[in-house]
Amino acid sequence: MANFAINLIKDGQTIGLGGGRNVSLIVKSLEKSSLKHIRIVTVSNETKTLCEQMGLNLVEFEEVDQVDWTFDGCDWINRKFQALKTRGGIQTEEKMLAQVSKHYVLLVTKEKLYDHKKTELPICCEILPNSIKVIRKKLLNYNADFNLRISNNMPIKTRHGNYLIDVQWKNSDIPEYISTVLDSLVGIVSHSFFFE
Repeated sequence: MANFAINLIKDGQTIGLGGGRNVSLIVKSLEKSSLKHIRIVTVSNETKTLCEQMGLNLVEFEEVDQVDWTFDGCDWINRKFQALKTRGGIQTEEKMLAQVSKHYVLLVTKEKLYDHKKTELPICCEILPNSIKVIRKKLLNYNADFNLRISNNMPIKTRHGNYLIDVQWKNSDIPEYISTVLDSLVGIVSHSFFFE
């Protein structure tokens, strides 16, 4: 997969990178490649650290107007190219990066391809801290509930100071429906469904 990505990139381009194992393989391949004049923007702290270790040219998201190629992974994808990117919890920044990218490539293996949403996988949502009660109340109307992500007995905060929740949807596996409901709830900043 890393070689596939490297072959798409031309020297002088700006490249976006998400997180995960496949992306880390791209970073290591870039360090060994003949591509010496590319700029890399990433929203993943782990990927950023690896790029720094490899001596690659990093730029901040705010410094770029457009990205030529963005490469990322996902936890699940269906044949409509609807993807779920739950585990990282950085979907807000990943969607911003996708929005400014000419080409957005998800690197996935066969075991992540499904016809329906895997019900055991939650949907990660970034939410405003003071919206927990109202969002839980609204979700219960749809037979859904969530767990607040916790670390060291404290809510995990995003770089924007918001909380992350993992929503379990019990009465539907239709991504379009779930996405529409989550998009309608005030207090939810973003969710981890990515559509084509």
